[in-house]
Amino acid sequence: MYPYAAFVRDVTNSHADVTTQRLINQFRQTHRDWELLDEGKGLSLFHKSPPGRSMAAIVFPAKKGVVLGTLFPKDLDVSPRTWGPVIDEPCAEEIVRTCGRHLMDKYWGSYVAFLANRDGTVHYVLRDCSGKLPCYVIARGDVTIITANIEDLSSLALPPFTINARYLAGFIYNAELAQRECALNEIKELLAGECLELEAAKATQFAMWEPRTICGENVVEDFGDAARQVRTVTQACVDFWASKYDRIVHQLSGGLDSSVILGCLKGSLYRPLVTCLHLESKGTGESESAYAQLAAQSAGFELLVQPGYSEHSRYDERIFRLPRAPKPSVAHLGISIESDLRNSIPSQTRAEAIWDGQGGDHLFFQVRSAFGAVDYAYHHGITGDFAKHVRDAIRLSKSSYWSVVRKSIRLGLFRSNWQPEDEYDREAAFLNPEVLPTNIADYIWQPWSEDVAKLPPGKRWQISLLACLIHRHRPVPGLLYAEQHHPLFSQPLFELCLRIPIYTLLRGGVDRALERAAFRDCVPEPIIRRENKGTIAANFMSKIRESLPFVRDLLLDGILVQERIIQRRSLEPYLAASRPMNHRVLWPFLSCIAAEVWARKWAAAEWCA
Repeated sequence: MYPYAAFVRDVTNSHADVTTQRLINQFRQTHRDWELLDEGKGLSLFHKSPPGRSMAAIVFPAKKGVVLGTLFPKDLDVSPRTWGPVIDEPCAEEIVRTCGRHLMDKYWGSYVAFLANRDGTVHYVLRDCSGKLPCYVIARGDVTIITANIEDLSSLALPPFTINARYLAGFIYNAELAQRECALNEIKELLAGECLELEAAKATQFAMWEPRTICGENVVEDFGDAARQVRTVTQACVDFWASKYDRIVHQLSGGLDSSVILGCLKGSLYRPLVTCLHLESKGTGESESAYAQLAAQSAGFELLVQPGYSEHSRYDERIFRLPRAPKPSVAHLGISIESDLRNSIPSQTRAEAIWDGQGGDHLFFQVRSAFGAVDYAYHHGITGDFAKHVRDAIRLSKSSYWSVVRKSIRLGLFRSNWQPEDEYDREAAFLNPEVLPTNIADYIWQPWSEDVAKLPPGKRWQISLLACLIHRHRPVPGLLYAEQHHPLFSQPLFELCLRIPIYTLLRGGVDRALERAAFRDCVPEPIIRRENKGTIAANFMSKIRESLPFVRDLLLDGILVQERIIQRRSLEPYLAASRPMNHRVLWPFLSCIAAEVWARKWAAAEWCA
């Protein structure tokens, strides 16, 4: 993670200068090793450059702005070895004039940018669409504070924070919700691809990177052409990322997506020293380890195998090692109790990052559904190749012929109302209905899902899944030896996959068919052909059973019950009577644990009411 804290003030307000200077002095006292970039136009930016070559501060000329993170050129034919970001004054002026759009159009990578107009009366904060660098916003009177890690502000004399019960209810309903609100009322998140405009006392947050628009630009419908472009763009993205590291650990699950990344690393001229790591887990009939070994041998890399969870690990007091954050996270529960195990290989190899294949399911559409036929009918009607796409949809979704045809006509041809939440068999498990957001479907889906009436349902679903994906992964300061990095989270690849129709991605009724065709040259054939996936659900269920006394005490008399966010009587059958837990209840249950831990951490903080 790139540590930073920015203080933005209204230059026309003299009182803001006094308030900001007081906060800056307080911050400096506890962050003496951080560098201050005082832009002199209402922006004071503290940052601490991370070790290695992967991220840096790029300062614009004439105090027009700063980019923290990594920039690559949109021209993927450029050599990563010879290219470096150079922002001259005309380019900086154009970036500011377009509120940052020129930056997103000309470059990609992982970054947060801070921009200021000529006289400092308007400021822009831009977060790139990968979402790798966190960005949280706190408005305190005359000053707006933007930071990656809320713990870095603990020394400031800020008014107390208050818990946002509505957000916590939404989180328990769907832990992957992409929402600007945070679990603290006074903090907002600048979501991936968004811009924050600050002018006088007014803050405006809007999407700068627009998947809805990208879907209609230069559509790639031909399967062969799409496969060639996916292969080329993915290789280029891996090359650029690889050029930033000397040593990495690559988590090799044995699945298609992590094997694709490994195949691209094998073919890269810029690859670092790679150690493959497979984390064994329960819950699949086939040996994931065997597939991981096959991928590693084929690519010529060393593979180390270790348990995903240590034999004696439990949910216990170690989960309170998690740092305070604006939002809870289910993914962080495992890290909190297994950080020592998960750090062993990265520390032994002195890895600068931990890579994986996250994102392939969402980009290449792993969902087993009939939306290939639905989207074809939306664009082309029920003539031409409609019958072929119906057959493909039947094979993939395991639905009947008439079910697929009816759905295609209703949603594709007649364009009836539909939303992504319609595809989920979810219930408000454990929640008090009084705190649940009124329209939960609208609340949990990111702003990208708005105003998409002109897109077919399958493409709308892909956009929603992408929003959940990039906001799922947040850094855990202090618990991981090396940063997590997801090479598929790359803007050029995002944009290419959005321009490929769902029925092209799923040709032949095979999930991720296009991905399989594109990478057949660098991934072993048994992995290309396999259509099942491993699951971590069994591990979670096992840990809950083994940790039942601790979890029972944590939840039944916890803050969420006291604040009437969850209902004790709904939890008791699973905690007191040991009722079996199915997958439909498992994820809300884990969300309750994550939210309770989060709430207790904040309840113990002096700066939370």
